[in-house]
Amino acid sequence: MFYEYVHQRKSTTEKEALALLIAVRTFNVYFGSTVVTMYTDHSPLQFLERMAPHNAKLLRWSLELQQYSLDVQHRSGKQNLFPDSLNRPSE
Repeated sequence: MFYEYVHQRKSTTEKEALALLIAVRTFNVYFGSTVVTMYTDHSPLQFLERMAPHNAKLLRWSLELQQYSLDVQHRSGKQNLFPDSLNRPSE
């Protein structure tokens, strides 16, 4: 319950950035030295480094993500059929 309360107070950008950070922490063993392209339907994540100086959490997370070669690309929700299907109950 406390976990849900803490995360309710985060902005959408903070929630999306946290999801990106958790994914990178989980799968970084597979990255190697290659550039990894991350697709997101939340376009502000492309500009995480520019937003970071205005938010301490985003700054810490951005600094952690800088150690990886990430290419964050925006893809609209309509084009993200597979990930969206995982989030929605079957009809």
